[in-house]
Amino acid sequence: MEREVYRFRGKSLGLSLEGSVKPFARVREFTAVRLVEDGRVGCALAEGRNEEKAIKLARELLRFSKDESYSLPPGSRVRWERTFEADVEDSAEELSSLADDVGKRGLSLSGTVEFITRCLSVESTAGADVKGTYSLMKVELEIASNVPFSLSTGSAARTEVGKLLNPYLRLVEGLGETEPPKGEAEVIIAPTPLYALLISPILWKFRGSTAVKAPGMEAKEGEILASPLVTVLDDPIDKGSLRYVKADDEGVKAGKNVLIEEGVAKGLLWDSYTAWRAGRKSTGNGIRIGERVFDGPHNLTLAPGRKGLDGLIGEVEKGFLILGVRGANALDPTTGDFSVVATPALVIERGETVGFSRFELKGNVWELLKNTTGVGSELARIWLDEGLSLSLPFLRTEVVV
Repeated sequence: MEREVYRFRGKSLGLSLEGSVKPFARVREFTAVRLVEDGRVGCALAEGRNEEKAIKLARELLRFSKDESYSLPPGSRVRWERTFEADVEDSAEELSSLADDVGKRGLSLSGTVEFITRCLSVESTAGADVKGTYSLMKVELEIASNVPFSLSTGSAARTEVGKLLNPYLRLVEGLGETEPPKGEAEVIIAPTPLYALLISPILWKFRGSTAVKAPGMEAKEGEILASPLVTVLDDPIDKGSLRYVKADDEGVKAGKNVLIEEGVAKGLLWDSYTAWRAGRKSTGNGIRIGERVFDGPHNLTLAPGRKGLDGLIGEVEKGFLILGVRGANALDPTTGDFSVVATPALVIERGETVGFSRFELKGNVWELLKNTTGVGSELARIWLDEGLSLSLPFLRTEVVV
């Protein structure tokens, strides 16, 4: 019988700002076990460090699994640590002061700032011997003003919240509502709404499980999917990645995997099971949510370009800068078709923002990527509660409004 034991401990210290600053703390610890016997797989999870309970549950489930010829993947021996200490009291003073400063400018601020440390280990009879720890800072803010918007961002190190927020405040201050231009326009999409549009279609098209479950709908190597300005990769060993890992949750060594290079599809992401079903090898992309493992990115990255945000705006004759979207949950991941409300959208005329508006935007994610005219030079780091990290710049593309 083959055995894999995954241990996880996540600790979160944070601050909630809703009128006043309130601290909070969370700890989650569990042990997940995967057993394989004659190709049959049993997976189970027990809270805390109760490995015996997890093994017992996995053995019971093993009896009901189908008979296959799957085996655990060859594991690696890897160690890593990237952590920092967060002083919650100092952070509370900083956040309170920032809220006061924002209030003096006629704006209001709410949301959370969270410092997360995740510790994991993987041991298996197939040779996995993995231990890793990493910390991250997660920021979720709502800014209420004439131009209300949300900001999702983070950092791989302790960072002043004001440094993350101020570039956006500079954009929206003093703007009034105006009519949006019609017809063909260039749109700059900020990282927060960009991830809402990109994440589902990219996961659908570049996961090996799509090739297994819906053959023909996955990305094909050599297929042109985007502008030559667009390169998309998974890079967990990027020092700025919020999910900084050197091995995946199955103990397979993780590294950089290019999905789209200069607009051209290159390859898919595989965990060991979907790779086995397709006659392939794992790419080190086994991601665990609870006791289950699925194929997905650690740190999905749209590679930065060479232009700062001011440079992207300065080249737009007529267009928008979109800071938020609503309705992205209705996006069709299999086709990339979407219909969202862009709100707020800063109106750009002759290289300057002149007001804000909101409007319905219909289109297709892959067409947005094919029509890309510029990519920002700075990456915003975004953390999803499922344990995935994104690194995204501002992206400029052509649309019809």
